[in-house]
Amino acid sequence: MKTLDRYLYKELAAPLLIGTVAVVLMFLANTMIAYAQDVFSRDIPLSSVLQYLLLKVPQTLNMTLPVGVTLAGALAISRLSRESELTAMRAAGISIRRIMVPFFVVGIVVSALSFYLAEYVTPKTEARATETMRKIFASAEAINLRSNVLLKLNNGEYHASLGMVRKNENGGVEIDDILIFQKPKRGEDWVVQAPKARYDDGLLQLFDASVIKMSGIHTQFLYPKVWEINLRMSLDDFFGVRAPDSMSISELRTSISQWRAEGQDVRSVEVVYYNKLAVPAACAVFSFFAPVIAFYFSRGGAFVGVLISIFIVFLYYNIWILTSQVLAKGWILPPLLGAWLPNILFTVIGVFALWRAD
Repeated sequence: MKTLDRYLYKELAAPLLIGTVAVVLMFLANTMIAYAQDVFSRDIPLSSVLQYLLLKVPQTLNMTLPVGVTLAGALAISRLSRESELTAMRAAGISIRRIMVPFFVVGIVVSALSFYLAEYVTPKTEARATETMRKIFASAEAINLRSNVLLKLNNGEYHASLGMVRKNENGGVEIDDILIFQKPKRGEDWVVQAPKARYDDGLLQLFDASVIKMSGIHTQFLYPKVWEINLRMSLDDFFGVRAPDSMSISELRTSISQWRAEGQDVRSVEVVYYNKLAVPAACAVFSFFAPVIAFYFSRGGAFVGVLISIFIVFLYYNIWILTSQVLAKGWILPPLLGAWLPNILFTVIGVFALWRAD
């Protein structure tokens, strides 16, 4: 049996590697196309673009490893059956269930690799990729800076509405059209508006400001050339918090608790949280689902494995989008069920097909 297992592992290795790499390159090409106009219309070093694409590889792998497992399993079974090797194994008394053991082992290993990438590698590389993108593009629109939103600053001491935000050459923040709300003490409210502002090293300066101080029936108007506010913030307060997709599971869990306590809607973040586990687990599901389904159609021709792989991947991701991105975020399914329902469906179908195969 050890010889058989080694033989099957060898059969799986090449299509798993080639399929995964091919899909990763396709995803990176789509990313490059999305930014192509900005890249070629500016004097941007090619090394910076390549660095950004390289940093996106771990996140891309999280979505493409299930594709690689599917392709490997379907192609391996198709070839073994087409050349009658599968028939010889069954004639020797080896059941289909036993033949599937190496496939499932590979799926478990790839699932563990996918989880490791999602939990420990992707958060770091995505943070660096975001910073690289900020350095590549200068305009707020190009890097999706946090404009036209209401922010809480200094743990809610100030509320600010920002028109346009951009980084300057010194690493500070330049702001156009800023409005600050402050409640220094009970019964008193301050409103500060300015066309221009700058934040650098803990100091927010509003230029040509208009200040309204309200206290009961008394109102005071001030028009200072510079209005200064001492704040201690990270640039993420201006440029937006890290995207949930780039957080680890523990960071997501902490953020969900914090945002829920603040009364924010965390449903979409919960979907991301559960997908952090559901997507890697899909590798294990596909490791036996794809070859079992391919077994039923293995006499169909040389490319049946490829066709089955494409069909399975498209079917899975369409169901996943429907359940986790539409139904779960639309309050029709719980986030946990929305993320895991595709895996459950494919597992049930795969187990039933495997039971019928023998």
